[in-house]
Amino acid sequence: MKKAERIFQLAQESADSYDIFNARRAGSGDHYMKEVVDHLKFLVIEELGAGVPNQFLSKANRQSVDFWLDEEQTIIQVELSMLSSSPLLEKEVFMALLAKAAGNDVRHLILIGDPGSVRRHQAPTPRSVMDWVERQHQIRVEIWELKEKRELTAPATAGQGGGRVRRRLKS
Repeated sequence: MKKAERIFQLAQESADSYDIFNARRAGSGDHYMKEVVDHLKFLVIEELGAGVPNQFLSKANRQSVDFWLDEEQTIIQVELSMLSSSPLLEKEVFMALLAKAAGNDVRHLILIGDPGSVRRHQAPTPRSVMDWVERQHQIRVEIWELKEKRELTAPATAGQGGGRVRRRLKS
């Protein structure tokens, strides 16, 4: 998953350069978040090519995913509002299921989220959704959590990562 890890690294760098989490607390809304994600997509295009971001994986519904890594069978969605009450996990899982039903070999769904998103998705309901989609559809869902700037020096790694500063929640 080398390209997925590189996208995560670029996402962390973008979050840091835009100081996204402090800006959001100061009242910047969805427009600012979209600017950060668009900047990330631009960086990914420069480094990995235009065939990675904004890919339509189902002709029937024309919904695009943030990133599709065909050779890694991985969908990556950047969700900088995973702490909201809306059912983002379920929506992203359903999008992955639609992509798989359309003939794409989806085996991984990675959600890149806010600080605290890993802990939130350890609750019974999100865990059961992640376990079910892996058991029934062979799609592993992972939550990769971005850090705030001041947290970057702390060794906050859970799961695999070999000392990288990120938390992963694996199903």
